[in-house]
Amino acid sequence: MNSVQFDFDSVLILADESADWNVAGLRQLDRLALALNEFAEATRPGARIDIFIWWKPAIPAELRRAREHRRLSGIAIAEGISHEHANRPVVLMTRLLPARRGLAQFLADAERTHVDPGIDDAAAWSRLAADLQAACRSVPERETKDRWRYLAEKNQIAECERWLLQRSCKRDDGLVSRYLNRPLSRAVSRVLVKTHLTPNGWTLFILVFPVAACVFLSRGTYAGFVIGAVLYQLHSILDGCDGEIARAKYLDSKKGPGVDALGDLIGLLLFTLGLGLGLFQMTSAPALRWVFLGESILSFGLIANRLGRHTLDLLERGPAAVLSSEHDQLLRESGKRFFGSRLTSLLFNMTKRDVVYFAFLILAIFGLARWILHLLFAYSLGSSLLVSKGRRMRRAGGGST
Repeated sequence: MNSVQFDFDSVLILADESADWNVAGLRQLDRLALALNEFAEATRPGARIDIFIWWKPAIPAELRRAREHRRLSGIAIAEGISHEHANRPVVLMTRLLPARRGLAQFLADAERTHVDPGIDDAAAWSRLAADLQAACRSVPERETKDRWRYLAEKNQIAECERWLLQRSCKRDDGLVSRYLNRPLSRAVSRVLVKTHLTPNGWTLFILVFPVAACVFLSRGTYAGFVIGAVLYQLHSILDGCDGEIARAKYLDSKKGPGVDALGDLIGLLLFTLGLGLGLFQMTSAPALRWVFLGESILSFGLIANRLGRHTLDLLERGPAAVLSSEHDQLLRESGKRFFGSRLTSLLFNMTKRDVVYFAFLILAIFGLARWILHLLFAYSLGSSLLVSKGRRMRRAGGGST
C-alpha cells in the first residue's frame, strides 16, 4: 500500500440512492460506516472520526435513513455538514464499496477530495460527486480489484457480492478448500448473508451433519462409511460459511473462532468414535475388532487432549489465540527438528482438515475405511508426541521459542 498520512478527523459521505442498495446483507451506507469504524480502530486507536452524511437533494426525506450500529465505537455520525466541527472533511460516497480493511487502500490510491464546510448547496453536491467519481476511475482497475470497487450501477451488485465473498478467503486455506470447498461455500454464503443468521448460529446449526454422519459410520456397512464420509465433506464445505458471513457483514466476534473450533472438535471426535464403532461392527475377527475399537478410543482421547486445549484457549482469548496457537508452534518446532522445514510444511498442508476429510471420502469410496482409522490414529499419536517433545524442548531451553 502507498504511504499516506491519515491526518483527518472528519469524513463527509455523499449519500444518494445507492445508500439503500443492499450488498451482501448490508446497506451501502451501513457498510461504509462500518468500514470507517474498522479503519479508525486500526489506524487511530482511541481517537474518533466524525462522519457527516450529506444527502443528494433529490432524495426524498422519508428515504434518508442513517442507522446507528452497536459496533461503531470509533466514529460518530451526524446528518449534514457541521460548520462548527468539520475541518475540511475527506469526501467519500455511498457508491464506494470497500473490502475488509480496504478503505485505507482507497485513501492511498485515489486523490483525496475535500470540501469547505461553508458550501452546502445542490450544485456543490453534484460537483463533489463528479470529482469523487473521476478520482475513483482514475485508478487502474488492476490496482483496485483486491481492495475496493466503485458501484456505478445497481446491476453490478451481484458481481460485487461474488467479489466480496471471494476476498473473504483465508490465506491458510488448504488445497481442497481453495479449489473445491470455497467456491461452493461462497455460493451458499451469498444466500446466507441476506438472512439474519449469525456466524455462530450457522456453526452450531451444521453440527447436524457430523451427528448424522456418526450414526451412518457406526453401522459398519460400505454404504454407511461412504454416506458418513460424504456428510463430513459437506460439513467441511459449509463450515467455511460462518467466516465468510462474519467478514462480509462485519460480524467478527471474540468468541467466533472459539465457537468454530469447538464445532470442528466435536465433529472430529464424532468421526473418530463413529468410525471405530463401525469397524468394530463390520469385522468378524475378535482380535481385529478390539484393535479397531482401541485405536478409536485412543485417537479420541489424544485428539480431545491436544485440540481441546487449543479450543479452550480460543474460547478464552478469542482472535489472539489464532495468532499464537501454542500447539501449532510446538508442532512446527518439533517437526522442523525431526523432519526439516520443507517436509514439516508439506505435512502441515497435507493434514489440514479440508484435505483430510476429502482423503477420507476417497478411501471410503474405495472400501478402505480401516485405513482411515489407521491414518487418523497415526496422525493423532504422532502429533501428540511431537507436541510433547516440543514442550520438553522449550522447558529445557528456558522457555525460548
